[in-house]
Amino acid sequence: MLVHLGFIPVTVISSKEAAEEVLKTHDLDCCSRPKLVGTKLISRGFKDIGFTPYSEEWKERRKFLVRELFCFKKVQSFGYIREEECNLLVQKLSESAVDQSPVDLSKTLFWLTASIVFRVAFGQSFHEGQLIDKEKVVELIFEAETAQASLTCSDFFPIAGLGWLVDWLSGQHKRLHDVFFKLDALLQRVMDDHMHPGRSKGDITDLMLDVMHKQGKDDALKLTLDHIKNSQETLK
Repeated sequence: MLVHLGFIPVTVISSKEAAEEVLKTHDLDCCSRPKLVGTKLISRGFKDIGFTPYSEEWKERRKFLVRELFCFKKVQSFGYIREEECNLLVQKLSESAVDQSPVDLSKTLFWLTASIVFRVAFGQSFHEGQLIDKEKVVELIFEAETAQASLTCSDFFPIAGLGWLVDWLSGQHKRLHDVFFKLDALLQRVMDDHMHPGRSKGDITDLMLDVMHKQGKDDALKLTLDHIKNSQETLK
């Protein structure tokens, strides 16, 4: 079934036979995500592997992630971090049980995930990091999710700037850019800290910066600071 969302034609798949055509037979033609205004801004021009259109560039990024970041050896090397954070969570839950105090499990499990990710990716404690305010990070992630999930008229009315005008008048344009600048400022502080001489190295950001500095002109994958920041956002 064909539906027009503003000026954008959308095909609705409503049968298993059609779904097989899309997801299997013509998968390579349909696997790229739509190029939306919000994701383009947050991903710095679709430099995030999650939003990069299927292409040779996407293949090279995927190879890099599998080879350097998510290989068995690398995952195992961070095993002690997962164990320490899980043990800390169990300890806190035990203390709450003894005190008979209520526990917000949603926030607790979010902080567990954030603690692991921040130590693995940034080499900093989510609870004690000097460059990161955990309450502001939680608020920022919520703002980013809300901004990207909200309706952006520019996605459906791209002709003659009509959608952009509506987004500007409604404040959606400002909300997206405010979130982007906050995210960028946070990641830039982390990057500046990692580039400081004499700092102990070993997290994922260090690894990606090292690859970027050593890459040659003929390398298939060209890493930039934007790519690294997008990888950090993906991990968050």
